[in-house]
Amino acid sequence: MRIRQKQAAQNREDLLNAALKIFRKQGIRAPLQLVIDEAGVGRATFYRNFKDRRELVIALMEQALTRLDERAKSFSEYPDGLIRLIRNHVENLPYLAALMEYWRVIDRNDPSMVDIYQRRDAILQPLIDQAITHHICRPDLTPKDYALITGILRASFQGLTDEEQVQLAIRAVDLLIDGIKA
Repeated sequence: MRIRQKQAAQNREDLLNAALKIFRKQGIRAPLQLVIDEAGVGRATFYRNFKDRRELVIALMEQALTRLDERAKSFSEYPDGLIRLIRNHVENLPYLAALMEYWRVIDRNDPSMVDIYQRRDAILQPLIDQAITHHICRPDLTPKDYALITGILRASFQGLTDEEQVQLAIRAVDLLIDGIKA
């Protein structure tokens, strides 16, 4: 039984990783069969894990939220933790790139998305408050501005190669940080 549970968990992880890869290359509307093929699982395995594309995207958003929470906690010990978090986005380009078009699959007012936004805001608010207290960022910065920041980083996805995307993302982050400083 335990081997089966491990295999099921691995299949789900493989599907999520495959979705990130496929969505990054082909967009969030890529055929689900490409995700299934990339994960090396059968169709039935996909549908045991996700009812549809919406559930897959929600799972990816949940995964991204967990990653954001972990990074936010690791940067919370620094007065400039918010700036460090933003700079860290360069290392998370595959996650950002794959999820930037989630709104094409899930309405922003969908209860799952509203919950994700609220949790995202709760994760970010302490870092923002800390940065404001230390006069590191402008006092009107809000968690909702974070979505604008990641949206601006989307421009880096215009790079043709991973290296070019990273260079563009670094430049975008530098420009952003100058714009949010106090």
